[in-house]
Amino acid sequence: MNDFVQVAKEAALIGGGILKENFRKVKKSDVESKGIKDFVTYVDKLSEERIRSYILSKYPDHSFLGEEDGKFGNSDYVWVVDPLDGTKNYICGFEIFAVSVALIHKGDIIAGSIYVPILDKLYWAGKGEGAYLNGEKIKVSDRPVEAAVVSTGFPFREIKELDSYLSMLKDAMITFSGVRRPGAAAVDLALVAEGVFDGFFEMKLSIWDIAAGILLIKEAGGMCTNFEGGEDFSSGDIIAGGEKIYKILFDIVNKRG
Repeated sequence: MNDFVQVAKEAALIGGGILKENFRKVKKSDVESKGIKDFVTYVDKLSEERIRSYILSKYPDHSFLGEEDGKFGNSDYVWVVDPLDGTKNYICGFEIFAVSVALIHKGDIIAGSIYVPILDKLYWAGKGEGAYLNGEKIKVSDRPVEAAVVSTGFPFREIKELDSYLSMLKDAMITFSGVRRPGAAAVDLALVAEGVFDGFFEMKLSIWDIAAGILLIKEAGGMCTNFEGGEDFSSGDIIAGGEKIYKILFDIVNKRG
Protein backbone atom coordinates (compact mmCIF):
# COMPACT_ATOMS: atom_id res chain seq x y z
CA MET A 1 0.00 0.00 0.00
CA ASN A 2 2.79 2.45 0.79
CA ASP A 3 4.15 1.97 -2.72
CA PHE A 4 0.76 2.89 -4.21
CA VAL A 5 0.55 6.03 -2.07
CA GLN A 6 4.08 7.04 -3.00
CA VAL A 7 3.32 6.71 -6.70
CA ALA A 8 0.10 8.73 -6.26
CA LYS A 9 2.10 11.48 -4.53
CA GLU A 10 4.83 11.52 -7.15
CA ALA A 11 2.28 11.54 -9.98
CA ALA A 12 0.45 14.50 -8.44
CA LEU A 13 3.73 16.39 -8.09
CA ILE A 14 4.64 15.66 -11.72
CA GLY A 15 1.33 17.06 -12.91
CA GLY A 16 1.62 19.99 -10.52
CA GLY A 17 5.01 20.87 -11.94
CA ILE A 18 3.44 21.21 -15.39
CA LEU A 19 0.70 23.43 -13.98
CA LYS A 20 3.18 25.68 -12.18
CA GLU A 21 5.43 26.00 -15.22
CA ASN A 22 2.58 27.13 -17.46
CA PHE A 23 0.49 29.16 -15.02
CA ARG A 24 -0.62 32.50 -16.48
CA LYS A 25 0.96 31.58 -19.82
CA VAL A 26 -2.20 30.17 -21.42
CA LYS A 27 -3.43 32.33 -24.29
CA LYS A 28 -6.98 32.65 -25.54
CA SER A 29 -5.99 30.65 -28.62
CA ASP A 30 -4.82 27.80 -26.34
CA VAL A 31 -8.31 27.25 -24.90
CA GLU A 32 -10.60 24.65 -26.49
CA SER A 33 -14.25 23.94 -25.74
CA LYS A 34 -15.14 20.36 -24.72
CA GLY A 35 -18.82 21.15 -24.30
CA ILE A 36 -21.19 23.67 -22.76
CA LYS A 37 -19.18 25.81 -20.31
CA ASP A 38 -16.44 23.16 -20.27
CA PHE A 39 -12.90 23.97 -21.41
CA VAL A 40 -9.52 22.33 -21.85
CA THR A 41 -6.00 23.60 -22.57
CA TYR A 42 -2.70 22.09 -23.66
CA VAL A 43 -1.75 22.20 -19.96
CA ASP A 44 -4.51 19.73 -18.96
CA LYS A 45 -3.42 17.41 -21.75
CA LEU A 46 0.30 17.62 -21.05
CA SER A 47 -0.22 17.10 -17.33
CA GLU A 48 -2.30 13.99 -17.98
CA GLU A 49 0.21 12.59 -20.48
CA ARG A 50 3.11 12.99 -18.04
CA ILE A 51 1.13 11.51 -15.15
CA ARG A 52 -0.02 8.54 -17.24
CA SER A 53 3.49 7.88 -18.50
CA TYR A 54 4.88 7.89 -14.97
CA ILE A 55 2.18 5.67 -13.44
CA LEU A 56 2.27 3.10 -16.25
CA SER A 57 6.07 2.99 -16.04
CA LYS A 58 5.63 1.86 -12.44
CA TYR A 59 2.58 -0.36 -12.97
CA PRO A 60 2.35 -1.30 -16.67
CA ASP A 61 -0.38 -3.87 -15.99
CA HIS A 62 -2.69 -1.34 -14.31
CA SER A 63 -5.48 0.60 -16.02
CA PHE A 64 -5.59 4.37 -16.29
CA LEU A 65 -8.63 6.65 -16.47
CA GLY A 66 -7.97 10.33 -17.14
CA GLU A 67 -10.36 13.19 -17.70
CA GLU A 68 -8.88 14.17 -21.05
CA ASP A 69 -7.92 10.94 -22.85
CA GLY A 70 -10.22 8.39 -21.24
CA LYS A 71 -9.37 4.85 -20.19
CA PHE A 72 -6.36 2.70 -21.01
CA GLY A 73 -6.19 -0.97 -20.05
CA ASN A 74 -8.54 -3.45 -18.41
CA SER A 75 -7.14 -4.19 -14.95
CA ASP A 76 -8.86 -4.41 -11.56
CA TYR A 77 -6.44 -1.65 -10.52
CA VAL A 78 -7.50 1.66 -12.08
CA TRP A 79 -5.66 4.94 -11.63
CA VAL A 80 -8.19 7.78 -11.83
CA VAL A 81 -6.70 11.19 -12.61
CA ASP A 82 -7.82 14.77 -12.99
CA PRO A 83 -4.70 16.46 -14.37
CA LEU A 84 -6.07 19.96 -13.75
CA ASP A 85 -9.12 20.36 -11.55
CA GLY A 86 -10.20 23.97 -11.77
CA THR A 87 -9.40 24.64 -15.43
CA LYS A 88 -11.52 27.79 -15.50
CA ASN A 89 -9.67 29.15 -12.48
CA TYR A 90 -6.39 28.29 -14.19
CA ILE A 91 -7.37 30.03 -17.42
CA CYS A 92 -8.38 33.15 -15.48
CA GLY A 93 -5.17 33.21 -13.43
CA PHE A 94 -6.95 32.32 -10.16
CA GLU A 95 -4.60 30.27 -7.97
CA ILE A 96 -7.09 27.65 -6.76
CA PHE A 97 -6.59 24.52 -8.86
CA ALA A 98 -5.16 21.07 -8.26
CA VAL A 99 -4.05 17.70 -9.54
CA SER A 100 -6.00 14.70 -8.24
CA VAL A 101 -4.70 11.11 -8.44
CA ALA A 102 -6.42 8.04 -6.99
CA LEU A 103 -6.10 4.27 -7.25
CA ILE A 104 -9.30 2.21 -7.24
CA HIS A 105 -9.24 -1.56 -6.82
CA LYS A 106 -12.50 -3.39 -7.60
CA GLY A 107 -14.50 -0.28 -6.72
CA ASP A 108 -12.56 0.46 -3.52
CA ILE A 109 -10.41 3.62 -3.35
CA ILE A 110 -7.13 2.49 -1.79
CA ALA A 111 -4.69 5.35 -2.42
CA GLY A 112 -4.92 8.99 -3.37
CA SER A 113 -3.16 12.31 -3.53
CA ILE A 114 -4.18 15.90 -4.24
CA TYR A 115 -1.61 18.57 -4.98
CA VAL A 116 -2.43 22.29 -4.91
CA PRO A 117 0.63 23.67 -6.74
CA ILE A 118 0.51 27.39 -6.03
CA LEU A 119 0.02 26.77 -2.31
CA ASP A 120 2.52 23.86 -2.40
CA LYS A 121 0.09 21.67 -0.44
CA LEU A 122 0.44 17.93 -1.03
CA TYR A 123 -2.29 15.79 0.50
CA TRP A 124 -2.23 12.00 0.50
CA ALA A 125 -3.95 9.00 2.01
CA GLY A 126 -3.83 5.22 1.91
CA LYS A 127 -6.75 3.08 2.98
CA GLY A 128 -6.41 2.38 6.69
CA GLU A 129 -3.30 4.58 6.97
CA GLY A 130 -4.73 8.03 7.74
CA ALA A 131 -4.66 11.29 5.78
CA TYR A 132 -1.73 13.69 5.58
CA LEU A 133 -0.78 17.16 4.41
CA ASN A 134 2.92 17.76 3.71
CA GLY A 135 3.78 14.96 6.12
CA GLU A 136 1.50 16.02 9.00
CA LYS A 137 -1.56 13.96 9.89
CA ILE A 138 -4.86 15.77 9.35
CA LYS A 139 -8.42 15.29 10.54
CA VAL A 140 -11.81 16.77 9.84
CA SER A 141 -13.07 19.63 11.98
CA ASP A 142 -15.47 19.49 14.91
CA ARG A 143 -16.69 23.08 14.98
CA PRO A 144 -20.22 23.82 16.20
CA VAL A 145 -22.85 24.29 13.52
CA GLU A 146 -23.20 28.01 14.15
CA ALA A 147 -19.47 28.48 13.43
CA ALA A 148 -19.23 26.03 10.53
CA VAL A 149 -18.26 26.98 6.99
CA VAL A 150 -19.15 24.64 4.14
CA SER A 151 -18.07 24.72 0.52
CA THR A 152 -19.94 23.89 -2.65
CA GLY A 153 -19.80 24.09 -6.43
CA PHE A 154 -22.37 25.36 -8.88
CA PRO A 155 -23.97 22.89 -11.36
CA PHE A 156 -22.88 25.10 -14.27
CA ARG A 157 -23.32 22.37 -16.89
CA GLU A 158 -26.63 21.16 -15.46
CA ILE A 159 -28.94 24.17 -15.66
CA LYS A 160 -31.96 21.90 -15.20
CA GLU A 161 -30.70 21.22 -11.67
CA LEU A 162 -30.41 24.91 -10.78
CA ASP A 163 -33.67 25.30 -8.86
CA SER A 164 -32.94 22.18 -6.81
CA TYR A 165 -29.42 23.38 -6.12
CA LEU A 166 -30.54 26.89 -5.13
CA SER A 167 -32.91 25.36 -2.58
CA MET A 168 -29.98 23.51 -1.01
CA LEU A 169 -27.77 26.58 -1.14
CA LYS A 170 -30.40 28.72 0.58
CA ASP A 171 -30.74 26.24 3.45
CA ALA A 172 -26.96 25.96 3.78
CA MET A 173 -26.62 29.75 3.94
CA ILE A 174 -29.27 29.91 6.66
CA THR A 175 -27.84 27.00 8.66
CA PHE A 176 -24.09 27.63 8.63
CA SER A 177 -21.95 30.68 9.32
CA GLY A 178 -20.65 30.73 5.75
CA VAL A 179 -20.66 29.07 2.34
CA ARG A 180 -17.65 29.18 0.02
CA ARG A 181 -17.20 28.29 -3.67
CA PRO A 182 -13.50 28.01 -4.62
CA GLY A 183 -14.17 26.40 -8.00
CA ALA A 184 -12.20 23.14 -7.78
CA ALA A 185 -13.87 20.15 -6.12
CA ALA A 186 -10.60 18.36 -5.37
CA VAL A 187 -9.43 21.41 -3.40
CA ASP A 188 -12.77 21.61 -1.57
CA LEU A 189 -12.52 17.99 -0.49
CA ALA A 190 -8.89 18.33 0.58
CA LEU A 191 -9.80 21.35 2.70
CA VAL A 192 -12.60 19.40 4.36
CA ALA A 193 -10.12 16.63 5.20
CA GLU A 194 -7.74 19.25 6.59
CA GLY A 195 -10.46 20.78 8.76
CA VAL A 196 -10.41 24.16 7.01
CA PHE A 197 -13.96 23.67 5.71
CA ASP A 198 -16.47 21.76 7.78
CA GLY A 199 -18.41 20.18 4.94
CA PHE A 200 -18.99 20.06 1.21
CA PHE A 201 -21.83 19.32 -1.19
CA GLU A 202 -22.02 19.38 -4.97
CA MET A 203 -23.94 17.83 -7.85
CA LYS A 204 -22.95 16.09 -11.08
CA LEU A 205 -19.21 15.75 -10.60
CA SER A 206 -17.02 13.11 -12.25
CA ILE A 207 -15.14 10.33 -10.49
CA TRP A 208 -11.76 11.91 -11.30
CA ASP A 209 -12.87 15.08 -9.48
CA ILE A 210 -13.66 13.30 -6.24
CA ALA A 211 -11.98 9.90 -5.88
CA ALA A 212 -8.83 11.06 -4.06
CA GLY A 213 -10.82 13.52 -1.95
CA ILE A 214 -13.26 10.83 -0.82
CA LEU A 215 -10.40 8.73 0.54
CA LEU A 216 -8.76 11.74 2.19
CA ILE A 217 -11.94 12.64 4.06
CA LYS A 218 -12.65 9.09 5.22
CA GLU A 219 -9.07 8.64 6.39
CA ALA A 220 -9.29 12.01 8.18
CA GLY A 221 -12.26 10.72 10.20
CA GLY A 222 -15.05 12.18 8.08
CA MET A 223 -18.04 10.89 6.18
CA CYS A 224 -18.57 10.99 2.43
CA THR A 225 -21.57 9.64 0.48
CA ASN A 226 -23.86 10.37 -2.43
CA PHE A 227 -27.11 12.25 -1.80
CA GLU A 228 -28.87 8.99 -0.87
CA GLY A 229 -26.29 8.06 1.74
CA GLY A 230 -24.62 5.37 -0.38
CA GLU A 231 -21.13 4.98 -1.82
CA ASP A 232 -22.00 4.72 -5.50
CA PHE A 233 -20.76 8.06 -6.85
CA SER A 234 -21.74 7.46 -10.47
CA SER A 235 -24.37 10.22 -10.17
CA GLY A 236 -21.63 12.70 -9.33
CA ASP A 237 -23.61 13.93 -6.31
CA ILE A 238 -21.60 14.13 -3.10
CA ILE A 239 -21.88 15.19 0.56
CA ALA A 240 -18.88 15.24 2.88
CA GLY A 241 -17.84 16.43 6.30
CA GLY A 242 -17.38 15.49 9.91
CA GLU A 243 -20.24 13.38 11.24
CA LYS A 244 -22.26 16.27 12.67
CA ILE A 245 -22.04 18.56 9.63
CA TYR A 246 -22.45 15.64 7.23
CA LYS A 247 -25.77 14.70 8.83
CA ILE A 248 -27.07 18.27 8.57
CA LEU A 249 -26.01 18.50 4.93
CA PHE A 250 -27.65 15.14 4.26
CA ASP A 251 -30.95 16.50 5.61
CA ILE A 252 -30.56 19.68 3.55
CA VAL A 253 -29.99 17.94 0.23
CA ASN A 254 -32.82 15.49 0.85
CA LYS A 255 -35.49 18.12 1.49
CA ARG A 256 -34.65 20.17 -1.57
CA GLY A 257 -37.52 21.33 -3.76
